[in-house]
Amino acid sequence: MAYFCNKCNSLMPPGTDRCKICGALLDGTVSKQRSLTELGSFVKQPKVISKDEMKAPYLPYEPRPLQLQIISEIRDTLDSGKHIVMESGTGTGKTIISLAAALEHAVPLGKKVIYLTRTISQSNQVMRELKAISSLKEIYGIAVTGRGKSCPLYRGLPNGETLPPNVLSSMCEEKKSKRQCPYFNTLKDRLPEVSNYCKTAYPKSDELDAYCEKIHTCPYEMKKLLMKEMNVVAVPYIQILSEDIRNNLLNNMDVEDDQVLIIIDEAHNIIDAAREQDSFSISIRMIESAIDECSTMKGGDVPLNEKLSLKPFLEELRRIVRGLANQKLDLKVKEALLKEDDVEQRIFDKFLITRAQLSLALDQMTEIGEIRTELLMEKGETKISPIYDLSLLLKKWIMTDDEMFIKSVRTDLDGEYLRAACINPKDVTFFLRKQKGMIHMSGTLQPLEQYVKTMNLPQDTVMKIYPSPFPKENRKVVYMDNVTTKYEDRQKDPSIFSRMERNLAKMCNAVDKNTLVFFTSYSMMREMRPFLERDIRKELYWEESGRPRNTMIALDKFRSGRNGVFFSVMGGSIAEGIDFPGEELSFAIIVGIPYPPPSLELKAMSDLYDKKFGPWKGMEYTSVVPAIRKMKQAIGRLIRTETDRGMAVIMDYRASKYKKILEADLTTDPVGDVARFFEHR
Repeated sequence: MAYFCNKCNSLMPPGTDRCKICGALLDGTVSKQRSLTELGSFVKQPKVISKDEMKAPYLPYEPRPLQLQIISEIRDTLDSGKHIVMESGTGTGKTIISLAAALEHAVPLGKKVIYLTRTISQSNQVMRELKAISSLKEIYGIAVTGRGKSCPLYRGLPNGETLPPNVLSSMCEEKKSKRQCPYFNTLKDRLPEVSNYCKTAYPKSDELDAYCEKIHTCPYEMKKLLMKEMNVVAVPYIQILSEDIRNNLLNNMDVEDDQVLIIIDEAHNIIDAAREQDSFSISIRMIESAIDECSTMKGGDVPLNEKLSLKPFLEELRRIVRGLANQKLDLKVKEALLKEDDVEQRIFDKFLITRAQLSLALDQMTEIGEIRTELLMEKGETKISPIYDLSLLLKKWIMTDDEMFIKSVRTDLDGEYLRAACINPKDVTFFLRKQKGMIHMSGTLQPLEQYVKTMNLPQDTVMKIYPSPFPKENRKVVYMDNVTTKYEDRQKDPSIFSRMERNLAKMCNAVDKNTLVFFTSYSMMREMRPFLERDIRKELYWEESGRPRNTMIALDKFRSGRNGVFFSVMGGSIAEGIDFPGEELSFAIIVGIPYPPPSLELKAMSDLYDKKFGPWKGMEYTSVVPAIRKMKQAIGRLIRTETDRGMAVIMDYRASKYKKILEADLTTDPVGDVARFFEHR
């Protein structure tokens, strides 16, 4: 058996008496971790439950295999106040089983269910399932989206959905305070009508938006009022990840922390979403916008304290950022770490002020920005004062915890900028950890131990793996061992690229089926595109970076046909979150292993995990596991119903390391194997 060190928590190899990291004697705490190569065949067997115990009063459908078992185990876990982390395979119906189990636990206790989703399509599925449950029980729910998607006044603006939440909130408050919003003024009168509509129609979020707009009332504010009446509220991740928004959500629901039960769907995304939520940047463009705003102010400048004025301070900040960039970056180096006080110390030295004086000066800068914002609102401009935005970011910069963030200076096509990247989102993990009972679920969550550790969940968290009930023979996964996207191998053997292109084209031409090709990067896709357009004799469609509307138009055309090829990038919205039932997708080709590209954040997180969980865990947790999950997500697009048949080919010899968890076999004749699979019925 392997053991954990009770002093530094490092994982030691079998037979070790003393920790190889800190030297402490081991106390015999047994490791329950398994290697990635073991995970593919590892499924925890559910306990045997009698037929009398297998009851699911909130399940509105004829149960599929294992569904009653899963609901029972989730309910028992929640009743005991524990978290459950579960990988639930395609066909297990994780949305309905999680809701059925959660409601069975929550309703008798008077708890509300918060269902966290990453995409609107997932919240739509929640509403469909709640409508089905309503045939058995009097259960109500609502799907909530951000103000930018719901507000009738700002949704139609060219930049309406991209405006920051604080900007939209300020704009709305300005309109409401002056009674200039016709949609807000009708809320109380329309509330009974909309409540009845929600409790009978169970509308999706956009359907509720359209209904409210039709009767001339505000959808966003109406949803806030309706939350109190609902058993289930489906919300985006941000509603829990942001402390301020989370507090508003709980207040609107009229509940405390311990009166909610949280379900996280697609839970493998939550830790990255939490990091991104806490991370922020301060760009040269933002600083220059604030400097330009100073020129519009009376006198061109205002004092921040007895030693500091606004405009000279901003100009010095610009000089500091550019100086750090010139010192640490060049044509090849685009990012460099900063020491904790690299920026602040230069400000202290220049203006002869202390940290406390700088903090007070930034408070004064915020007040100036608030006044400027009010003036902009009065003029009808849909933006926040650049001075205000910058002051808030600078206050966050000087207050960042060096255990949670790494600071860097970077450059891109838009210029130089400072970056504070969160590597350890302790605030949200602390909030989730203290919940008494919670559901974390995904179709691709292995290794479960990694999720539990990185989310800092309680030690008694229950971990379960539920396989897909669909016939295994309906899906086939193979990998090639003579190609790779690994840069070093391609440099040594230039023929790899042409071999990949030829095999890719031949496989696409070998079957008359809709085919989805996943690349590891846009650059690789662009590099191959001329060859593929020349050699593939089918209708071709392409994901366009930064142009989601064009991508979705192409995707709709692809899905309406039955013999096209769609080219996309791993890890995007196509690989995860979109269903392709039936003949919409039958064949997937994965070009390379989608390891995340090297970065300062990745290195910092890897070092953090090595320190917390033991040697080499950092590389496994930050690179290997995310790559495997992306491949499993892509493969999972193939089989969405019990009658679907699909095949996937991984074009990279490195897949052999993970063949058990991917359930993949080696192929020496990929084109022939593909043709034979689709000939067989």
